[in-house]
Amino acid sequence: MATLMMKKSGLWAAIAALGLAIGCGESGSESGGAAPSSSQKTSAQTTDAAGQAVEQAAEFSTDALVESGAPGSTSSKTGQTGSNPAGGTINYQASVTLTVDLDAPGGSGTDAHPNATGVFSVTATGTVAGDSMNGEVTYAVDVQWVTNGVFTDPVCGAQATVAAGSHVLYSARIQWAKTDDMNWSIQATYDVDGAANGTVSHGGRTWTVAGTVTVHALATFSRSAGTYSFSFGINGQKIVTADDGAESHIVTITMEALDRVFIDVDGAVFGPFTLAQVWWIFHFDCRG
Repeated sequence: MATLMMKKSGLWAAIAALGLAIGCGESGSESGGAAPSSSQKTSAQTTDAAGQAVEQAAEFSTDALVESGAPGSTSSKTGQTGSNPAGGTINYQASVTLTVDLDAPGGSGTDAHPNATGVFSVTATGTVAGDSMNGEVTYAVDVQWVTNGVFTDPVCGAQATVAAGSHVLYSARIQWAKTDDMNWSIQATYDVDGAANGTVSHGGRTWTVAGTVTVHALATFSRSAGTYSFSFGINGQKIVTADDGAESHIVTITMEALDRVFIDVDGAVFGPFTLAQVWWIFHFDCRG
């Protein structure tokens, strides 16, 4: 699994710099042939936005579940660490109900999810084993949108809208090990096999999107000798059809690793690419 070990703002600055450094320009395909056309880029941008709506809903709801049993533990993800994240007792419950507002400010008062908006509820049920120092909980998770959810790609501006009442179902496992308040680790693994249905507004056109998204992800939040860290790994595939009434395209985006992404647009395969190359060649943010 690909693993990422920096906060997102730093990652995308690095990707932009790397994209300039590698000088891919407008070329790049699996066979070294022609670069993707404008239509192929638009199709990939549109369908990725639809897939990100599912991926990020699962990611953000998992963050909320991790927080539910260890308040402050996920603050290392954004660098907004409080005075004592995950201090005190780690206490996960077998049944959890939460509401997540993507417009709520983070620990520093800034927007914690600048490329997403909307409110969803999280219902998780499962089993807990262990104690406050070492253990795990496994959940069946149901994310239901209370309002419309809108996800905006920060590079190309494609906006995916998920209708209120829509669901994302997935499984999650949270494991923890704690020595003391200065030394602990919480690991969250989750798997999604869901539907990417909704609309995407892009380039002055509105696309109806439908397809499937599979994701396997691992997030680790930790503190060692008082130093916080966060890592994130993900792989998966999005197979999405986009139709604006005048044309229709089928796109498959396969992320084998952060440095190995394939993009298939109507049977034309491009890749493998790093995230930086996807950003530079296709002009969309493959990680939202």
